[in-house]
This record gives sequence, structure tokens and C-alpha cells, in this order.
Amino acid sequence: TARGVDSDKIVVVKNGVDRELFKPVPKDMDLMKELNLEGKKIIGYIGTHGMAHNLDFILDCAKHMQGRNNYHFLLIGSGAERDRLLQKRNEEAIDNVTMLDSVPKDQVSRYISILDLSLINLRKSELFKTVIPSKIFENACMQIPIIMGVQGEAQEIIEKYGAGLCFEPENENDFVAKLDLLLSDDSLYFECKDGGVRISE
Repeated sequence: TARGVDSDKIVVVKNGVDRELFKPVPKDMDLMKELNLEGKKIIGYIGTHGMAHNLDFILDCAKHMQGRNNYHFLLIGSGAERDRLLQKRNEEAIDNVTMLDSVPKDQVSRYISILDLSLINLRKSELFKTVIPSKIFENACMQIPIIMGVQGEAQEIIEKYGAGLCFEPENENDFVAKLDLLLSDDSLYFECKDGGVRISE
């Protein structure tokens, strides 16, 4: 109103998603076979591998979960930390983690389709309580339940729409507990898929 614009004409759009490009589809079984991930419960992170994303935490959790319930972590993307993370994965022989380079934007939905859970993770920091990762919306639109280690406004969105579960960033016990719950409680899992529909709408 200070600039002479009626406040009724102003709305805030926090983010968006192309619902034609990202829509629910069956798992791409050819891709599952190509990646040797058939029969696995796939927890996927697709995005930047940078300092802010603290994927060391995810690799450490994965290492401690080797052999657990056919869980497999799929990390796709590039970034300043990727080479070091790949070296860590190889040196520590973390065999339940697959790491791939970035894929073209028009292929991302193919990789999202094979996920059982979408992982969104940032370092524990007051700064990140104001961050709303865009990958929330792409995965929700494809009805992939989200497991998220981000506090603040992003957590409020997930909880408001019931699109997944949030764990305390950098808390391995909480992460494992929420992961187990999402992948063992069918009723909760399908409720979270419905929550994705509500976000995309």
C-alpha cells in the first residue's frame, strides 16, 4: 500500500512446478534394471552436492545401514563436494549408495519415478530455516513421499500438507527412525503420496 498498490491485488507464490513435466508415473523398470536397483527401497537425493547439503551425514548414515531392509541411497548431481563424496563412498566401501552425475532436466522425472522416498537435506543452521528447496515441489508433484532434514518454513510446508516426515538435521537416530516408519507403515506412506497431490495443487 505504501506504493499505491491495493494489498488485495498482491499474492505470494512461494514456488511452482511444471505439472506436465513432473507428474505421477509408474516406476521406470528399464532404468531400475540399468542401475541394478531392482528389489531395492530407493531413497534418492537429486540436486547440488555442496557444503550446505551435508551429504557426508547421509553417507555416514548409509554406511551404518548397510544390509538393512534392502535400503539403497541414490545420489544424483554435481557440485563442489561431489568428487570428495564419491571418493569417501569408494574408500569406505559404502555399497548401498549409488552416485550419478547430473542428468538433463527433461530426464529428471525418469529418475524421480524410481524413488520410494525423496531425500532433502541441509546442514543444521539458523540460516536454512528460511530456505524452501525447490525439489520439494517436483517430488511432491510426482507423489514421492519426502523425508526432509530441513527446519523452519520448509518443514512447515511438509507437515501442513502431510507430504512426508521431517527429521532433525544431523540427527542420525531421528533420520533412521523416520525412514523406517515411512517405509514400513503403508497407510502413512500412501497418506504422504496424497499430501504430495495437495502440495502440487
